[in-house]
Amino acid sequence: MSTHTQTEALTPEASNNNAKMTPQNILHLVIVCMGVALYALNSLITSTLLPSAVDDLNGLEFINWSALLYTTAAMIASLAAGTTKTKIGGRAILSIGGAIFAVGSLLVSLSPSMEMFLLSRIVQGVGGGLVLASCYTVIADLFPRHLWPTVFAMESAVWGIASVGGPLAGGIFAQTVGWRTGFYIITICAILFVLLVRSNFPKKENATSSKETESKTPLPFFRLGLLGSAVLIIAMGNREPDYALAFLIIGLVLLGYLLHRDKKSISSLLPKHGLSLFTIAGTGVTIIFLAMVSSISFMVYGPYILQKVHGFSPLAAGFMVALESISWTVAALICAKLPQNNRWRLYLIPAGVFTAFLGLFGIAQFLYGGPLWSLTVSIFLAGAGFGIFWADLSSIIIESGPSHEQDKRSGAIPTLQMCGGALGPAVAGIPAAMIGFQDGASLQIVEQTAYWVHAIFLPVLFIASLLAIYLVKLKNRDNAKRILNPAPETSPERL
Repeated sequence: MSTHTQTEALTPEASNNNAKMTPQNILHLVIVCMGVALYALNSLITSTLLPSAVDDLNGLEFINWSALLYTTAAMIASLAAGTTKTKIGGRAILSIGGAIFAVGSLLVSLSPSMEMFLLSRIVQGVGGGLVLASCYTVIADLFPRHLWPTVFAMESAVWGIASVGGPLAGGIFAQTVGWRTGFYIITICAILFVLLVRSNFPKKENATSSKETESKTPLPFFRLGLLGSAVLIIAMGNREPDYALAFLIIGLVLLGYLLHRDKKSISSLLPKHGLSLFTIAGTGVTIIFLAMVSSISFMVYGPYILQKVHGFSPLAAGFMVALESISWTVAALICAKLPQNNRWRLYLIPAGVFTAFLGLFGIAQFLYGGPLWSLTVSIFLAGAGFGIFWADLSSIIIESGPSHEQDKRSGAIPTLQMCGGALGPAVAGIPAAMIGFQDGASLQIVEQTAYWVHAIFLPVLFIASLLAIYLVKLKNRDNAKRILNPAPETSPERL
């Protein structure tokens, strides 16, 4: 990172200079948000289109595999996005990812069988993962540092809108024009996205010597395969509850081996010290991973418990889940409007993580027995906490480290976000299986499940809160070092 960028990140004066977006910034922001929307809307629209699709294709027994294969493919592609961008540039990888996504969406809409549908979802996932991760990796190339929190806040807003509009749009498509037409529309949107990228994004930037060296190395397909295998094995625990703990342990061992191999590789997928708690970026991505692992249980178990215990309709239960995304969006937009002064904005990170912790604690306490107003407040706090810390934490991760690994740090954010989202239900499934949660379970079992599938993550999120405080100390110490000893223009940062 250049000396100019470092200074800009430190002083409130610099962060307020040229704070308004240029027309080109606005256009790039629209395109980046459109890329995020492609992934988010497709995931959420599919949730309501899928029942119609499996009925049409006689594939009810494979209904769970649609999301699993899509997410796994997206996770593998997102992990490769940083390295691939280094090789071919942001414009090219976004175009390729969008094109693959369009082809996958078209194949889904034309699928004559469930087997073809699932294969097409894998293609969709590869394209979606490349697009989503690349929408993070291009932020540092397209926007000045003081605009990063605004960009991340707008991306959060897209997710919030998608959480409400996606299932609604999918339901309308399923009831009116059919599920295939829904995927035709997604295909058209993907093609439009590719055209906008090709006509408005800059061509590949000049590579540094480090990037040139790395761009000549092949993609590490073995390590990408390890990631996919680990995720699928962990996810199998949800389908075989009696062996959930064994599947989880095997999957974690594979992930550990992947990290070990990647750290020693010349062409690493993650930053060399990307998961080290002695670095700012490593601590940051660890917080994201722990927070995401802890946030998924309510999405999985909440709707069922709300319907069975509190008598909610499916629509009302869905909007209670959407409240978490809505509060994330509201908090993110409010925080983006605050002055860009990193001397105090840093403290939004521990404040946000602890707010999410309080929300999770409330959900565990009130999901079964209520009162509903307390549960509603808890859900709102759980989402708002993410909105408070997400943009600033993501910005710090991207800026903190050697400049030639910036793409990898950017790509690590959505990768670990998805990895946490895949691991969370597997971990939550362990206490649920031990308690005996299944169709026809007694209210006593439902009560215990409602508590433990959330309470099991309270220590995890509390550790994330402590790490957030530690991150502030690391960042303040690094800021002081930069002021006393400014880094040369060409040298990488220390952390």
